[in-house]
Amino acid sequence: MFDSRRVALLGVLAAVNSVVRLMGAGIAGMETAFALIIIAGYVFGSRFGLLLGFISILSSALMSGGVGPWLPFQMIAAALVGFGAGVVPKVSSTKLRLTFLSIYAVISSYFYGIFMTAWTWPLFVGPNTSLSFIEGGSLAENVSRFIQFELVSGGLIWDTGRAITTVLLITLTGKALMTTLERAATRTDFAKV
Repeated sequence: MFDSRRVALLGVLAAVNSVVRLMGAGIAGMETAFALIIIAGYVFGSRFGLLLGFISILSSALMSGGVGPWLPFQMIAAALVGFGAGVVPKVSSTKLRLTFLSIYAVISSYFYGIFMTAWTWPLFVGPNTSLSFIEGGSLAENVSRFIQFELVSGGLIWDTGRAITTVLLITLTGKALMTTLERAATRTDFAKV
C-alpha cells in the first residue's frame, strides 16, 4: 500500500519531473523526463515507476497545454517505461547499475516511440497507400510498412534523440540521483511496492 510518505514522495517527484520535461519536450526527440522515471522506478519499484510515469506526463501536459488525443497514449507508454525500470536487475556496483539503466533507457526509448507511432500510423497514412496498414495482411508485410512509415515520418530519429538524451542524463545525474533517492527510501522505510 501507498502511505502518506509514498504519496508525498510521488507527488514531489512528479512535480519536479513535469517541470524537467518542459525543458526538452518537442525539440528533436529530446525527452528529459525519462531519466527520473527510470531511476525512480529502479529504486522504488515497478508500481512507483508506473505511477510516476503516468502522473509526470499528465501534469506536464496540463502545465504546457499539450492535451490532445495523444495524451492517453503518452501516459500509458511512460507508465510502462517506469514499470519496466523496476525489473532491471539490482546490482551493488554503481557503474554496472548505470550501465543496465542506460541499456534499458535505449530499449524503452524505442518502445515508447513505437507505441506512440503505432496509434498514429493508420490515422496519418490512411488507406490504400504503400505505407498503409493492410487489413488481413501478413505480420511481416505490416511490420515492413510500419518500419517504412517510421523512416518516412522521422519517428526513428525522434526515438534516437530520446534515447541519447535519456542515456546522457542517466550517465550525468544517475549516481547522485540514485544515492539521494535511496537515502530517501531508507529514511522513510520505503519498501518496494
